[in-house]
Amino acid sequence: MFEAQINWQALAIREAALTLYKHERIDRKPANAPLVDELVTSNWLLPEETEDGFMLSARGRAGLVELLDLRLPDWRDWQEVLEGDRLLTTEVFDQRWGYLKDQLRADLPRILNKNSLQLALLGKRHTELPEHLLEELPAVTLSEDRCLHLRGNIDLKLTRKHGSAIELKKIWRQLSEAVLPERDFHQIKELEGELPYLVMTIEDRGVFLDIDLPANLLAIWVAPEHLELAGDFLRFLPQFVPHVHFGDLDHQGLVIAERLALYSQRPVRRFIPSFWQDYLEHFSANTHDKKNSKGAAWRGPVLSVALLKELMTSDRWLAQAPLLFDARLHEEMRKLMD
Repeated sequence: MFEAQINWQALAIREAALTLYKHERIDRKPANAPLVDELVTSNWLLPEETEDGFMLSARGRAGLVELLDLRLPDWRDWQEVLEGDRLLTTEVFDQRWGYLKDQLRADLPRILNKNSLQLALLGKRHTELPEHLLEELPAVTLSEDRCLHLRGNIDLKLTRKHGSAIELKKIWRQLSEAVLPERDFHQIKELEGELPYLVMTIEDRGVFLDIDLPANLLAIWVAPEHLELAGDFLRFLPQFVPHVHFGDLDHQGLVIAERLALYSQRPVRRFIPSFWQDYLEHFSANTHDKKNSKGAAWRGPVLSVALLKELMTSDRWLAQAPLLFDARLHEEMRKLMD
């Protein structure tokens, strides 16, 4: 029954069927057209006076519950929404966008913050705006507005698709770091000027800002939520520019390095200074059971690197921050450039 060209797993189709149960009518849209057209052909829907509006026929009302039981077995889990005042995602969108598009400013920005748009149109900042609803909006690009944080002392320029190049060296002369919002980053087409000999990603925010950088090294701060953006930037660099990651020696630190390799599609080495072993006695901390925070319990096989093996088998971890005070750190970083 009603199988042809209908994807019952698509949110637009599921909510269209539930809307018919709740209101006994529906507006035809491109996303729900396969279902609406099939129901019209089968005489389950009759046209209303309004364009693209349809209401259930007597045949449709008689067969709808059976259809829902057959194609959407979990539909009764939505009973509270179907019989109460709560709205389906599509209903919320239709109400809010129906009002806003009549007041729409002519100079709507081409790039919009994703969370703010979702709050405006769905009432929830972190509820994903479904693709079929996004297609009803004017052509816009969504940005999570993460930021790329860069430090260095090289004459590196970011060439944009439109407008003048961003000269990072000028920014670094005046500020501790160059901060590039995601919406601006996506306007970059290539790198120009002096390339780094080495790029180092750094996990700890304070370490990133405080550490002394050798000449020709480019540093990137990589908070967990910014990893994908950092990976996009790393793909601009030629493969001959090596990438090392300097992070805490805990499970999250290892995961960050792995995810950077995945997002950047290039190899990454962990920077583990040779003297870090000396910090085990006074600076290591016990791991804990939490999965997604600093010092969480190790997971996966024990690694062969001596310091990591010691930490994993003794359920301890080391933060990178204390190494800032050690005179040997700068020398080991300089050796990476050789």
